[in-house]
Amino acid sequence: MNNHSSEHPKSAADSGSGAADYQVIARRFRPRTFTDVVGQEAVAEALRQSILQNRLAHAYLFCGPRGVGKTSMARIFAAALQCPNSSDAAPCANCSTCERIFRGEDSDVTEMDGASHRGIDDIRGLIEHVQYAPTQGSYRVFILDEVHMLTREAFNALLKTLEEPPPHVKFVFATTEPERILPTVLSRCQRCDFSSISQQDIVRRLEKICEIEKASPGAGLLNEVASLARGGMRDAQSLLDQILAFAGNQPVLDDLLRITGRVSPQSLNQLMEVLWQGQLPQVIETLNPILDAGTEPSVLTEQLMEALRAELHKGVAAGWAEDQVERQLLAQEILQETRQKLRHQDRGDLVLELALMRIGTLPALIRTGLSSPVTGGASRLVSPEMKSARVEEVRREPSSRPVSSDSNIKSEEDQVENKPLQSETAIPNEDPQKSTPTVGRAQGALQALRELPSAAMESTSSPESTVTLNPPSPSKVKEHATRVSEAEDLRAQFEKVSSMLSRHYVTDSKLENSEAGWRLVVSESLEKVLSAPEAKRAVSDWEKVHGELSIEQGSVKFSSGDSRPAEEKYHDENEEPPLVVKQAEEIFSSKARRKKN
Repeated sequence: MNNHSSEHPKSAADSGSGAADYQVIARRFRPRTFTDVVGQEAVAEALRQSILQNRLAHAYLFCGPRGVGKTSMARIFAAALQCPNSSDAAPCANCSTCERIFRGEDSDVTEMDGASHRGIDDIRGLIEHVQYAPTQGSYRVFILDEVHMLTREAFNALLKTLEEPPPHVKFVFATTEPERILPTVLSRCQRCDFSSISQQDIVRRLEKICEIEKASPGAGLLNEVASLARGGMRDAQSLLDQILAFAGNQPVLDDLLRITGRVSPQSLNQLMEVLWQGQLPQVIETLNPILDAGTEPSVLTEQLMEALRAELHKGVAAGWAEDQVERQLLAQEILQETRQKLRHQDRGDLVLELALMRIGTLPALIRTGLSSPVTGGASRLVSPEMKSARVEEVRREPSSRPVSSDSNIKSEEDQVENKPLQSETAIPNEDPQKSTPTVGRAQGALQALRELPSAAMESTSSPESTVTLNPPSPSKVKEHATRVSEAEDLRAQFEKVSSMLSRHYVTDSKLENSEAGWRLVVSESLEKVLSAPEAKRAVSDWEKVHGELSIEQGSVKFSSGDSRPAEEKYHDENEEPPLVVKQAEEIFSSKARRKKN
């Protein structure tokens, strides 16, 4: 804090006028020079250099979160332009001109609130004043706070003046929501982005204020105040003012907790401990006294999120296993969802209680995958080669019963259940008996089986295995693929004529290929349809590509439940239909007999 800031504040006791003259800390310690604005050094230097080099823009837009110094910077900038005693583009902050500007009483510096002066009539009045020359200083400065609240008509009325103002006029706009400002206005302004103030800078400023106020805060109090401020200096100063009014000149951390309704670190740690242990009855027993003491569910949710975040940062740095990190991430997602629900729920205690119950069940739900924790927070990983070797070992084990369908995988799980998976990389000086895996080994073998290529399951080296696949011969596969392709092309030609003809072809015809050429066996009804000129042209187009096609009337047999000809579906001659198909045929045939009778 420089001399200007330290000399300016006066308490009610010093003024002798009673409590009516008291000003809050946020107003008394408002910055008056560029160096007083904490955390915005880049913006302050840019403005100061523009004054020194006489490269002033006619309009500036100050954007940033609340309470970071936008309006204060606008006043300091106006004072630097108007102050007769300015040195190195910095106002003296002591002359009558500076005093009038900081009190908002200078005739050449006009401040307007965009929230209360947002109409087109207010902007018309401002435009009329723009034409007047300054009375004392060199410029007329117009500061519009919360400029995003202006209506579209008001913005449009300001555009021409904003683009070509008189040489003696400077505009400074301040807003927390620049995205709501018209692009035509943004393009006419020089934008300055204000950032959130770091917690260390806020603590240093609060320490100087406490020194001037002759206050002795307790250990950790100012850090907690700065954390709650979320980067806003004004919020931190307002909270400090409230604490000093509540607890006097020697406030402690418990005073802050009582004012804000937050939970003590001891109670918070106890709640988190029973959460991670999965002790759901103890979670309720710990939560109820906290809520009964007056703590809002939203406040407790925020504290839990902060504590989980700090714990996650420490755990990642310490080398947590994947399941531990996943547990923390899921807990954060649950609390984020809870915070959204609390904004629309009347019974916030029930919402938070259900969320904590869900978090309490996470330790039992996260124990999945192929990793298990080891010393130092690392994890055992199983390589694909080890998975394949384990699967081969499972296959070669003798089995006293045949393996078929669903019992195949289950029997392999039973064989693998008590055989541990080996680590890909050996860990020196580790006793295998001391490491307790947290996942089922059958689950790991099952996942390895699923990840193997399907070709690996065509045959097995063990004679006991009864699972065999009989692939069709290449000639039959090729013949079938050719026939399907030609039939599909013919269907496409008929589709061009009409969709009804295409469906008729699919249900009442059979395409065959013999030594004499292509032959289409059709039903009597389809033969009449194909005699039409449009159908003949479709057949002629098909023959240009695939060769001559003869159309003959005959009987067409179809497979049960299929609209395509039976010959269009290839399957091995010796292959029997699946059991489910046989059962379906029996059911349908019995229903047909009952219906007929």
